[in-house]
Amino acid sequence: MMRNTQAATNDWDSSQKCGLSLLNQQLIDVRQELDDLKTALNAHAIVAVTDARGVITQVNETFCQISRYAQHELIGRTHRIINSGQHSKAFFLNLWTTISSGEVWHGEICNRAKDGSLYWMHTTIVPFIGTTGRPERYIAIQADITQRKQAEQQVSHLALHDALTGLPNRVLLAERLQQTMAAIGRNRRFGALMLLDLDNFKDINDRLGHSLGDELLRQVAHRLHHCVCASDTVARVGGDEFVILLNDLDADPGQARVRAHAMAERIQQALASGFNLSGQQVHSSSSIGLLLMGDAEQEQEELMRLADMALYKAKARGRNNVYAFDPQLQAEAQDRASLASDLREALSHEDIGLHLLFQPVVDLLQRPLGWEALLRWQHPTKGLLTPDAFIEQAEQTGLAFPLGQWVLQAACRQLAQWSHVPGAAHWSLAVNVSTRQFQDPLFVSSVQSALESTGASPDLLRLELAESMFLIDIESSILKMQELQVLGVRFALDDLGTGYSSLTCLQRLPLNQLKVDHSFVQGLPGDPGNAAITATILALARALNLKVVAEGVENAAQLGFLRQQGCDAFQGHLFGKPMPASEAERYFMRPKP
Repeated sequence: MMRNTQAATNDWDSSQKCGLSLLNQQLIDVRQELDDLKTALNAHAIVAVTDARGVITQVNETFCQISRYAQHELIGRTHRIINSGQHSKAFFLNLWTTISSGEVWHGEICNRAKDGSLYWMHTTIVPFIGTTGRPERYIAIQADITQRKQAEQQVSHLALHDALTGLPNRVLLAERLQQTMAAIGRNRRFGALMLLDLDNFKDINDRLGHSLGDELLRQVAHRLHHCVCASDTVARVGGDEFVILLNDLDADPGQARVRAHAMAERIQQALASGFNLSGQQVHSSSSIGLLLMGDAEQEQEELMRLADMALYKAKARGRNNVYAFDPQLQAEAQDRASLASDLREALSHEDIGLHLLFQPVVDLLQRPLGWEALLRWQHPTKGLLTPDAFIEQAEQTGLAFPLGQWVLQAACRQLAQWSHVPGAAHWSLAVNVSTRQFQDPLFVSSVQSALESTGASPDLLRLELAESMFLIDIESSILKMQELQVLGVRFALDDLGTGYSSLTCLQRLPLNQLKVDHSFVQGLPGDPGNAAITATILALARALNLKVVAEGVENAAQLGFLRQQGCDAFQGHLFGKPMPASEAERYFMRPKP
């Protein structure tokens, strides 16, 4: 019996020892597993442990590496030591409200390292609840997402800024303008909106190339940025157009206007000094349209439109001008818009006031060689208009090409009619071609179409081109002229001496005729400068084997000088004013006294 009891006791002890051994092994396994998890966590995550008050009690090595702080510098401190200042008080209030209530918090936090650099962490904070039912400590497990946030910020920056200059673009400008208008409503203080264009950027870009043109824009952007205050905005909205938004000028409109003008002058002075573009010194002035802003209810689109009107007026006054918007500008703009609308209506219907007049071109004996077709518009309310009154609106509203086509078609139709009139069949007819019309890809085919549809003789059609047309893409211009020249069409260079044609350009162009501008003829023969220019043009024409027509001949003295210098043909009031086609036929067919 004693042996059985002792055996049972021994079996129980053995069983207990086995159980304890198994438990110890399980504990060892669990501890090893926890150590493995901790090692893995430390290797791949940034970990910090705090007490209930938020005081740091533990950090792993990865936390120290990214924060640039040693463990002893962090333990005993709160996370305020790495606060970046990028988040609001409300952000941290929400965080603490969440975790102190026992809930897990997830979010993205921007911290500041010991060296001042910023880094972003995707953070999970887990509260550990004690016996009291309240959190006793918190474990923050974080992952470094700095590169992703930087990429996001870069994408956001590109969406809001001009890629070339780094200035705000239209999108960000709209936000800033909205903020400015809200401030005007709150504070009752005026702001200003300025639109700026470089006066000769296109010439610089064409002459020096786009890379140096881009460099000029970057340097202009830099100077503009340093002219204004930190609270103001400089934006690039396209091409060589910049917008300057001035905030908080003054409560008094007079003082605000003075300050805005002073800033515009400061900007012009800053841009007036030369720019060094890869060793080349370039000068560029600017035109500025200025709008004072004091009405918080105005729409952004309206503000930009009014400032654009002021810029238009500044450009019209010449280079390096500042013009402040006034209500009269709006009336002028409305009048221009109405005129463009009326012109569009006139082009879409026959017999709505558009017609041609014809001025004679005569030879040395004052015999008719041909005519120049001159466009007129009998406007329903404004009376008879010359192209000077509406051609600019046509250019700006896309009507230049259809208007030029109307003139070309009407001129060819008249040529065809004269071909059946005895004594008039040899008359040539000159037609002015606008830059927009000539540069249109359909120009050549449109001339061909006009000739074919009317039956006009191509060798009697003279297309008059301005010098400025050949400043850009001269090769394309020459090809167009050659295509039409094969058909028999002839070309004249109009207003010679008022543009920038080089001798090389004149030599290469397939021209048949030069025209001396009336501004040189007016002073003849007494003005020595005009006399010298006219004589030079005539000598140049002879060297190039080109005929010359002198425009604006009004008296016998002018005619005598031009004859003496060897001019071939003449046009002006001395021989006849512009007249209808029916009168033109009678004019040279009337009996001679």
